[in-house]
Amino acid sequence: MSKAGILIVEDSFIVAYHLQATLESEGYAVLNKCDSAESALEFVAHTRPDLVLMDIMLSGEMDGIEAASILKSNYDIPVVYITALTDKDTIGRAKITEPYGFLTKPFEDREIFTVIEMALYKHDIESQLKQSENRYFSTVNSISDSVITVDRAYCISYMNPSAEAVTQWILRDAIGKSVMEVLNLRNDFTQEKHVNPIQCSLGQGNLNRMPDDLVVIGQKGLEIPIGESSLSPLLDNKGNFIGLIIVFKNLTERIAHNKLVQEMERHQMAALIEGQERERARIAKDLHDGLGQMLNAIKMTVGMMNPELTDTVGLSRQLDEAIQESIRISENLLPAKLRDFDLATSLRSFCADIRKATHSQIFFENHGTDFKMNQSQKVNFYRIAQEAVNNAIKHSDAKSISVQLNEEQDFIRLSVEDDGSGILPSSSTSSRSRNGLVNMRDRANIMGGKFTIESDPHRGTMVIVEVPTDKLIQNA
Repeated sequence: MSKAGILIVEDSFIVAYHLQATLESEGYAVLNKCDSAESALEFVAHTRPDLVLMDIMLSGEMDGIEAASILKSNYDIPVVYITALTDKDTIGRAKITEPYGFLTKPFEDREIFTVIEMALYKHDIESQLKQSENRYFSTVNSISDSVITVDRAYCISYMNPSAEAVTQWILRDAIGKSVMEVLNLRNDFTQEKHVNPIQCSLGQGNLNRMPDDLVVIGQKGLEIPIGESSLSPLLDNKGNFIGLIIVFKNLTERIAHNKLVQEMERHQMAALIEGQERERARIAKDLHDGLGQMLNAIKMTVGMMNPELTDTVGLSRQLDEAIQESIRISENLLPAKLRDFDLATSLRSFCADIRKATHSQIFFENHGTDFKMNQSQKVNFYRIAQEAVNNAIKHSDAKSISVQLNEEQDFIRLSVEDDGSGILPSSSTSSRSRNGLVNMRDRANIMGGKFTIESDPHRGTMVIVEVPTDKLIQNA
């Protein structure tokens, strides 16, 4: 099996001839002998040797060290220096080019073979390592996830292009910086700033992750939401801990898409509930103008009959009850008070009607100043209170119910609290009750608010709806 092809660059004919004869006797292929750096570079431009034996002191404008530097940077060809000079300055210049060995004149034949084989072996190992690193970095650089590695001192040792885009740091500027400086995090939920991204203990073999709801504040001030993170220990070939690998996703597009979907769903739900309210208004009008007027006409007819007849008195009383029931149903379907009064007045009237009809202990409190909202928003708050109170009376056997309306500058909060038996698990909850909870949540979402329900068998249930006033203004 043939051995490596070698280029000899030596301006001494005798030394060059001796090297050629010695190498060829051991099976090496001597591709050429050059007596200057310029001729050697011209040859390498067309024919690539596996190794170059380079004399340091050469005739011509360029010496062997300059030529070796070009061979390394442009061709990645290993160089072994041949020199009779061993002074400190020469060796210092040569070391910068990272040679694969030195042959000091005069040298033994066996020394030549040893240095050449060690140089070829070392270059082969380095080439394999470079190929492996190139494959690794090509993979890491091409993935959409952001990848950051830190050393034991929590300083940046590597970032892929995705991480550069998120942090707005260039790798060469970030290397050696503290991870807290480069990965500047804020918790978007708690508003906590300068969140420490390191969540796992040094030296531990466990996987960990950063908190949710994180935002990266870039070097130029751009804020980007991130998530689905992982923190893994970085180990050397002996299993020793040498740093961490931090991986996370840029959630900007996903969050924007989710917001768009939620906005579409909100508009669809708003249209559905608005349709329900229009249908309720139609039925309420039919009750008032149709059935209500018919009952009043029948009552007038009965009133013209002999009032002393027992049947007449009983019939008149039943008609009064029927008329009141139709009024109550019509009022529930479309509370007329919502058209004429503010939300607080309407809720106070609703609680008073419930107290009279059911003899329940129901209390209403109002804090803050009246906030001007449109009709559909008043209806949504009113329906939520109506559903929560009816659930407390019908399903929780509540003895006491408290309705509170807080109208502050920044938010409006409606809360309904009872001392009933709480909400049963979903498997035991009636379909009507489940639909009522969904309806309350949907109405809160339509207004851009937050719906919260807390329930305990021993303490009752609390329903809270809180809507920022700016959301009400936007949706007005």
